[in-house]
Amino acid sequence: MPEPLYRKTVAELSRLVSARAVSPREVVEHFLRRIEAENPRLNALVAVCPEEALRDADALGEELARGRCRGPLHGIPVAIKDLTDTAGLRTTYGSSLFRDHVPARDATPVARLRAAGAVVVGKTNTHEFAFGTTTDNPHYGATRNPWRTDRVPGGSSGGSGSAVAAGLVPLATGSDTGGSIRIPAAACGCVGIKPTYGRVSLHGTLPLAASLDHVGPLARTARDCALALNAMAGFDALDPWSRELPAEDFAAGIERQLRGMRVGVAPRFRPVPLDDAVAAAVDAAVRALEEAGIEVVDVDLPDGQEALVVASTILLAESWAEHAERFAAHRDAYGGDVRAQLEMSSGIDATTLVRAQHARERIARQVGERLREVDALLLPTMPVTAPPIGAATVRVGGTDAAVAPTMASYTLLHDVTRLPTVAVPVALAPDGLPTGVQVTAASGRDALALAVAHALEERLWPSTARWPDPRDGER
Repeated sequence: MPEPLYRKTVAELSRLVSARAVSPREVVEHFLRRIEAENPRLNALVAVCPEEALRDADALGEELARGRCRGPLHGIPVAIKDLTDTAGLRTTYGSSLFRDHVPARDATPVARLRAAGAVVVGKTNTHEFAFGTTTDNPHYGATRNPWRTDRVPGGSSGGSGSAVAAGLVPLATGSDTGGSIRIPAAACGCVGIKPTYGRVSLHGTLPLAASLDHVGPLARTARDCALALNAMAGFDALDPWSRELPAEDFAAGIERQLRGMRVGVAPRFRPVPLDDAVAAAVDAAVRALEEAGIEVVDVDLPDGQEALVVASTILLAESWAEHAERFAAHRDAYGGDVRAQLEMSSGIDATTLVRAQHARERIARQVGERLREVDALLLPTMPVTAPPIGAATVRVGGTDAAVAPTMASYTLLHDVTRLPTVAVPVALAPDGLPTGVQVTAASGRDALALAVAHALEERLWPSTARWPDPRDGER
């Protein structure tokens, strides 16, 4: 029996579409059927727009008939995190306060994806206001991890991670303030990139903490993320945080020769201890890099506990600035966990914030200095596998620790540094859940981080061999 379309990567689907082996309508219809069959058990998407998606697919099919192809995303379904505006399609930001909110305009990255030929099929569930790591949303329900549906998919872009991993869509968007792209990628066994800060516009994505916020793609492979980033990236005058970076084809060098490169590991950077399965995954990644001819060296990074405190202070203070007025008027409309975090945020004074901002500059400089000694850094993405839905604590190093700070303990550093970082799966743990690592490069070197991630997935996580749902047949 031929492999169903939902098991194919963006690159594979693109080749089929461009060769006229399958039409954009057929691709979109296939994924809409998959969503209809599987989303009820996962709750990965909170809105689906089949009529609009099929209309767009037909228009793209007509363009192909006239000899026009917009590129690798022509006719490829994409789901948009429900923190990011979509014209004419409900965008709730994960909040009951915006249950009936329908934006008039697309966010800039969405507009760019559409211009590249991607077809928006729906919105993915998010932690309320993106303020959490579990996507256990009190208003729209918990999203489930397709590897084990009693486990969280990570967050806050958990709907995107679950949807990509389960084959509901081949591509989705996320946002990352403390790890919210990379944590779902790690929890769900897919690839996600937090690009260089300012490379992808934040215009049209509700801020959590604007100086830490990044928007980027999640997909099944590093190559697919590179194709999506090609479409999403670019300077945007509407976004005050946007940066003019040199234009680059992130997919062109995905298979570049890595022999002779140097990758740094930081065995003393342990903000929290690693689960044995995660430690084994890091070791496997190191061996895979060495087999590829890469020199792996030990490096020192800033104190992990300080990095956690600095990142958390800035995130909490900026989130309070975003929500203070709304929270005062609608406190009881917030879910319990987000309400508690905002109440904590309100107590951060100016002196504490300024000291954290100064520490951020020092930490970013220290990490930047390491990246002049090595080409990339390799760290765990999460210290544990995905916790159970509803768990308040997780076992780490023989003690019980709060879920959210534990899950974000290794990702927050690179939101502070604003460096391009790719989360890539490595292995399945004994509990049947994915484990992974994150690859970081110097500012602007997103393509290099993607190339190293590609080398790891080719050796350790082939996209054709890793599926959470053992059931065969088209869904």
